[in-house]
Amino acid sequence: MRTLFAILTFYFWFTGQVFSQQQEVMELDLESALSLAFENQPLLQQFVNETEKTDYAIKSGKSAWIPQLNLEGAVNRYFQQPVAIFPDFDNPESGEFQEVRTGVPHNANLNFSLSQNLLNNELFRINAQASHLKQAASQSLEDIKIQVVVGLSKAFYEVFLAEEQVRLAQEDIKRQSRQLEDAKLQLEAGLTDNIDFKRATITLQNTQSQLYQYKEEKEIKVAALKYWLGMDTDIEINVRASAAQLEEELTPDTLLVYEAKNRIEYQVLESQKAIQNAEISYQKRRFLPDVSAFYDYNFLFLSPVGSKLFDQVYSFSLIGLQLNLPIFLGGKRKFEARMAALDLQNINLDQKRLILEVNLEMQEALSAYKNSFYLLKTQKSNRELAEEIYGTISLQYEQGIKNFLEVIQAETDLRTARINYLRSLFNATTAKIDLQKARGEIKTDY
Repeated sequence: MRTLFAILTFYFWFTGQVFSQQQEVMELDLESALSLAFENQPLLQQFVNETEKTDYAIKSGKSAWIPQLNLEGAVNRYFQQPVAIFPDFDNPESGEFQEVRTGVPHNANLNFSLSQNLLNNELFRINAQASHLKQAASQSLEDIKIQVVVGLSKAFYEVFLAEEQVRLAQEDIKRQSRQLEDAKLQLEAGLTDNIDFKRATITLQNTQSQLYQYKEEKEIKVAALKYWLGMDTDIEINVRASAAQLEEELTPDTLLVYEAKNRIEYQVLESQKAIQNAEISYQKRRFLPDVSAFYDYNFLFLSPVGSKLFDQVYSFSLIGLQLNLPIFLGGKRKFEARMAALDLQNINLDQKRLILEVNLEMQEALSAYKNSFYLLKTQKSNRELAEEIYGTISLQYEQGIKNFLEVIQAETDLRTARINYLRSLFNATTAKIDLQKARGEIKTDY
């Protein structure tokens, strides 16, 4: 029985270890990475919470239109009762006054109050601004989503570039290891001197150093990607992408007519204008009074003896209207109305400035994309030529036509051309993202 229990324990432990190791590696394409980030990125979650807070704040403000019911109460014990001054009732014509202590030592009261706002400028402002405040909060969230999409996409492609650099370096090391072995055999056979062997050793060691550097760079890029994903640092992440697919996607219409209204920043300013217009209307209505209706019901308990305080209750009630009308505030309303008008002017100026900034950003992004796309074509051609040259020289070296130095030079050119192509592809891809952001074309439905 103990043996069976030990076997089962080991089995479940081993299964758990294998499962946990499988869970530590995560392969992501860009779509799944963006979906994951929208679920886990703390900054994005904070703005989601801010959007909900705005909704609750609006509901809280509007709740003042609903009848308000309050309950107040107090219990008092006078050690010295209040004094009231009355005329001398025994001799009213004397003009003398007498001090009389009023009330009883023990008293308590309980007050139920029901009120209803009938006319309130603050509540009118809340009603006018509510929909625009919700829209502004939603647009701010959309702005953060765009930032997350752009930041994560670039981080994703940086990891892809780092992984490809590591892969190419590993392929180079395998090929150079074979070349080193061939050079060693030829040296031992007396067909060549030790120069080719030393050159092959230097080339291999340089590539191994480059591989170490690429791996370190990859760790940094993966850490940046994990930040945008909002993921635990213990999880290993591999990205799924291909150079051919990225190259096919580099086809945005550079002749597309651009409108600044497509930018989320412009839409945010539009919402701010609507909010500020409601604020100006509020300032213009400051002459209105605040009017509310109320109903109070009071229970009053009085007794000279504390133990008998609640034996007798004296109740009274009243209903009425309350009016608050500021007549003269020293010009405060006029000055605040002018301040609100200036705030609206500043928002209009912000829109004009934004259009200028976005036009500049658009031109810079478009120029960067065209340049990077042109450079990508050049580097792709260079890579293909370098592959052909290396293949030809390697064959000629095997036939004894070319020397080993030319093989090494062709391989160096090939490695450089491949890396340059990858980096050009990365630059063109990120330039496309910047162009889409400048045009307001970033999608956030993940």
